[in-house]
Amino acid sequence: MSYNYLTNQTIINREAKEHVARGYIEAFVHTFFQYHPWQKGNRHESMLALGRSERRKGFSKEELEKLTSVMAAEIVGNGYTRQELQKGLSSGYQYVDLSYKPKYLYLCGAPSTSKNQLIRRLKTNGKLGLIINASELDMISGAMKQKCGHHDDVFHHEPVSTDYKIDDQIICAEDPHLALSFTGTPNQLAFFIPSLGNGLYSRFIILTAESRWKYRSATPIKGKEDYDTFFKKLSGEVLDMFLFLQQSPTEVILSDSQ
Repeated sequence: MSYNYLTNQTIINREAKEHVARGYIEAFVHTFFQYHPWQKGNRHESMLALGRSERRKGFSKEELEKLTSVMAAEIVGNGYTRQELQKGLSSGYQYVDLSYKPKYLYLCGAPSTSKNQLIRRLKTNGKLGLIINASELDMISGAMKQKCGHHDDVFHHEPVSTDYKIDDQIICAEDPHLALSFTGTPNQLAFFIPSLGNGLYSRFIILTAESRWKYRSATPIKGKEDYDTFFKKLSGEVLDMFLFLQQSPTEVILSDSQ
């Protein structure tokens, strides 16, 4: 008896969920046709548009099947089959799947990246720009030595582009905004800029600093702020400055003597 009760209860719950889902889909259909009035003889185009709208709303493929059932009861007949209905909705749904892929903005780029991907980021970000930080200069040097690297000509704030068969289009950053900040040893610097012949050296401000050799433990000291908390505060200040300057564009002009 208890088994039958659980089975019946499960069936009732499933039917309740189906009813709620169907009610939501019917409301979606009603709203859609308020903004896109039904036109006689234009069922296929309407189903394409309905399928695209459903995908943009984030409907699952299971909900697509429920939508097909709801619309079948409304418009199938008079020479218009359920197969044609399903084809129209699926085509619209899949079209958005293939074409509606938003590009996300990443303010901080990875030092280990290909030249092609770096140009992609610069194009997508536009005037927002891109920042690449690396505590070890070898991280960017290693990427530049790869076949997919050779970033040298990207570090000069002039239009850059790539045209690879795999992309099937030219990717061009017309006005790249790229900021780079690296630290490393003198040997790492020589690996990063092995020669003055390619102009890379002139594109950076190089600061050398001597320090007294002394062992400094990274272990948190009781009663003092640890490094993670300290740098999180600094990053918060940098973010505040970025947001302020984004809303209030600032241009710094240097005098001849400067």
